[in-house]
Amino acid sequence: MTRFQNKVAVVTGAASGIGKSTAIRLDSEGAIVIIVDINENQLKETKKLLSNKNSSAKILDIANINDIKSFFQTLKKDYKKLDCLINVAGILRFDNSHEVQIDDWKKIIDVNLTGTFFMCNQALPMLLESKGSIVNVSSSAALGSHAWTAAYSASKGGISAFSKTLAVEYGIKGINVNCVCPASVKTPMSTKVNLPKDIDDRLLRKIMPIDGVNRSPDDIASTIAFLASDDAIHINGINLRVDGGLLT
Repeated sequence: MTRFQNKVAVVTGAASGIGKSTAIRLDSEGAIVIIVDINENQLKETKKLLSNKNSSAKILDIANINDIKSFFQTLKKDYKKLDCLINVAGILRFDNSHEVQIDDWKKIIDVNLTGTFFMCNQALPMLLESKGSIVNVSSSAALGSHAWTAAYSASKGGISAFSKTLAVEYGIKGINVNCVCPASVKTPMSTKVNLPKDIDDRLLRKIMPIDGVNRSPDDIASTIAFLASDDAIHINGINLRVDGGLLT
């Protein structure tokens, strides 16, 4: 497929996991992909896997509005347009809610929710010109009840609600905005977290795949690519669960 031939896409969180897989998938379909992340070494490794010589990589802290403004100024100068914005970057912690530290809460909200807002806020003028698309990565935690994820769930719930606002506000202007809500995906973020001590094992059923299978980030990337493409031209403002039936 060449659904993204001659299209310019920005993918955040592209150093690993779903962001990396999404960048590779869009590249395979012909996109010029600008990949961003705060992890320089891993981002360079992702860049090596992209075949389009016009693609590029940029170290970016999405929680820093000044850095994001500068990024989009350079993007407009170098690429002239933007067709797709894919917001994948995020962080996750598991804590008993009464033990959450304010600095951890703030960091997760700043990166996951405010960072997604910053990226959309600065990308919208270019997307209005191209009649492009936004795909924000939310989570099943935004739709269901996951223990120990107070800050993460709040941030992802905010992303889902914010995305619906954008879908309504800008849908009549030609921009589609949708959310993917993954679960049961094997990524560095999901495999490196530590659960609180003395947890009630019954609550693990709420966050474990019903078939016992954790899928690849590639399986989420294919869904993101669909929503970002013209194949999804009549889909706007949804939370698409890609969770193996976890919340069914």
